[in-house]
Amino acid sequence: MKYLPLLWAGLARKPARSALTLLSVVAAFVVFGLLQGINAGYDEILAQSYLDRLFADPRVPGGAPMPVSAAARIAQVPGVTRVCGRSAFFGFFRDPKNGMFALATNAADWLAVRPEYVMAPEQLAAAQRTRNAIVMTAAMRDRFQLKLGDPVPIQSVIPRKDGNNVWTFELVGIVDIPGTPAGPLALINYDYFDEARATDIGTVDRIIIRIADPARSAQTAAAIDALFANSSHETRTQSEQEQAESSLQQLGDVKFFTNSIVSAVFFALLFVTGNTMVQSVRERVPEFAVLKTLGFSDLGVLTLVLAEAALLCILAAAIGLAIAAALFPQLRDIIGLQRLSWLVVIAGIGAAVVLALISASLPAWRVSRLRIVDALRVR
Repeated sequence: MKYLPLLWAGLARKPARSALTLLSVVAAFVVFGLLQGINAGYDEILAQSYLDRLFADPRVPGGAPMPVSAAARIAQVPGVTRVCGRSAFFGFFRDPKNGMFALATNAADWLAVRPEYVMAPEQLAAAQRTRNAIVMTAAMRDRFQLKLGDPVPIQSVIPRKDGNNVWTFELVGIVDIPGTPAGPLALINYDYFDEARATDIGTVDRIIIRIADPARSAQTAAAIDALFANSSHETRTQSEQEQAESSLQQLGDVKFFTNSIVSAVFFALLFVTGNTMVQSVRERVPEFAVLKTLGFSDLGVLTLVLAEAALLCILAAAIGLAIAAALFPQLRDIIGLQRLSWLVVIAGIGAAVVLALISASLPAWRVSRLRIVDALRVR
């Protein structure tokens, strides 16, 4: 710590140059934090996917929905422990800007196939007892500024038999993931929804399945699809992990693009910081000679130059990663995470140290090898 003023003095010698270099490194680490945060988010999505949870969807994406009776047939497949049909419901709350998405399903069945979600038993009982009940995540409740017992009018393009385009629900419960709050999502009673809608009556757009043996997910999925082969509602069944991987592949090789961008940014940044350190050391060669005269060893001078570069890069990385962490919640709707992973922060600080060592190693080695007499001659 006693050498810290010496490091600050070196950086403050050319404040404009140091500030511009600092801003360049900060910008690079903002990009690093956001892009590597996205990579970490996708990795977490795959890690949290359940191999023992299957999704049965219409074989043709966007095709005709499946009859709700298909769930009962799937429940008879060996190895299947629980099934849950659901239909998508969407609209907006009071203002078109307040878009919402809900699932028409049986709440008890849905919680059985989605054990990561939790709801208070008394609220689950209220949801099953109240036909027009709606339960939602805390994120949706806070977004709409609602409390339990409030009416929730949703305007939707899904037609009702009575011609009214407003569906009125009653908020009776909160469903969420403990420790990792989920994004905006709501559940409504399938029976109420199916009875009131004018089209696609008695159908679901997805059947969620839990199985006893995750190792047999592929065989169980094939058995389910065989049930509906050559019928008017053929299915395509995949494990949750397979579907997550398929969805990411549709976006292209996300990691390849993000890593390519980060690599290009750091390659350019290496020239910026390297040039800064070379100029800074060259201008201060006589000063380093004085330090050697005062008793600093070659290793001590080398360490001082490396520490100066490390101070600049680590400080800039900390600022850049803090900005990325502040911006990261805006990506929640894209990757489902609301905070930057600590692994990304640790990797960023590590990258800053490596950047400092590479950019300052050559000038530090040169100045450590200088003889005092030769260094004092430099002007």
